[in-house]
Amino acid sequence: MTKKSLITIVCLMLGATFAMAQKAAPEVKLDGYKGSVHTVSSITYEAIDNGGQTLQRGDIIEHLETTYKDNGQRKSMNYLSPEENILFRSRYKHDGFGVTTLEHVVDNNDRIVGRTYFIYDPSFFLTEIYTEDADRQIETRTLLKYDSHNRVSQRTFTDAHGNTFRREVYTYSFEGLVIKTVVFDRDGNKIREIRYEYDQNEQPITQTIYDYSEPEPEIYITLFRYKYDNHRNWVQRTEYIMETNEPVAQTIVERTIQYY
Repeated sequence: MTKKSLITIVCLMLGATFAMAQKAAPEVKLDGYKGSVHTVSSITYEAIDNGGQTLQRGDIIEHLETTYKDNGQRKSMNYLSPEENILFRSRYKHDGFGVTTLEHVVDNNDRIVGRTYFIYDPSFFLTEIYTEDADRQIETRTLLKYDSHNRVSQRTFTDAHGNTFRREVYTYSFEGLVIKTVVFDRDGNKIREIRYEYDQNEQPITQTIYDYSEPEPEIYITLFRYKYDNHRNWVQRTEYIMETNEPVAQTIVERTIQYY
């Protein structure tokens, strides 16, 4: 995996996390955890179906370790190789109110290879995220709008020149969960619609994508199945895609969670 790929993954993950936040809050909560979480080690494996009753873990696809401070703010995120070597690390800065203002992405030699800035309004609602490369050149910018319930209603993505290349509009359930995302391209054309269903722990169990980017629209269905710990945090997630009306396992994610 290249530096640019990893930086993109980091920025997309953080963008998705913060965009769903209604207001600045402890990051352990924004990341969807319950309880006083200290460290999370998350390993994604290729899922192998050997025809038996249980799936086997294949090669490691991704290994991520996240550490939180006792106030719930992220301390660091480490992206590891299958050999447990650190490939990239994210480090965070917070202001006097405890709000995340800056993320540094550094390589295994502690050299900065990217930055992400988080901008808030006077009420501490996140309004803008922008990323820079190692030479401090802006790569992308994300602008957020909120609805009357203080929930993110829209995210607009622009390139280094300020040109919009993607826009996402969100619809919420009565419980405040995103049940539909509509994606538009740079010309304002609807190219994708994503619908979600959740379990009782508010984790998505079905994701249905309606892809309108081709002349003949296609539908992709992804299923998620979980195992939970006593804090109602999931410790295993298996992802399936539907092929000819049959679920086919793709990945197994296992999380080891340590609490304060």
